[in-house]
Amino acid sequence: MRKFGTRFFRQLCLYVFLGCFVFLAGCGKDSGTPPEVLLEGASVVVGKTTPDSLKEAGFTINNLEKGLVNLPDQSWTTFIYLVKDKNSYASLILSNRSSKAKPVGQCVIEEVGFFGLDDTYKDLDLSINGVNPIGKTSEELAELYPGLELDGRESDDERFHYLTDGDYTICFQYKNDVLTDIDVKHSFNKSYEPK
Repeated sequence: MRKFGTRFFRQLCLYVFLGCFVFLAGCGKDSGTPPEVLLEGASVVVGKTTPDSLKEAGFTINNLEKGLVNLPDQSWTTFIYLVKDKNSYASLILSNRSSKAKPVGQCVIEEVGFFGLDDTYKDLDLSINGVNPIGKTSEELAELYPGLELDGRESDDERFHYLTDGDYTICFQYKNDVLTDIDVKHSFNKSYEPK
């Protein structure tokens, strides 16, 4: 009887362990593949690229206009713009995931937003996953990006299309069926302190 109880207990422990392992493995979330964004030939990978890595391509940021030199630990900031030849090419959201303050240029780009694509920046050299979406209708975009979803909050003159892959989202915004804005986002811990 004693051998049976010991063997049964060992098997039970093994099954519980294997069950927990399978459960936890099933709970694992696919973080997705970052979209490949090329801006004027410079690669921007949301969730990885830093503004300083774009200096060689001639880009700087306007952080000094905000009076922001360092970003505190575990924090994030908005209203930073990617600038080249005195033109703002994109808006950025940056995060400092580390436990120490970092110079703003060394923080991670979590979101890059392109605007004025129907007017000021209609000739912008931009591609996302190998496609230049500027000037494309929503129907053309749906053909170029399989999996594109229309947001249900559509109004008569504004539309939003989303392409989501794990932690990465591309949002295409239209006004009167003309592409005006694009946001490429990486989901990050927004419990960090905004600055």
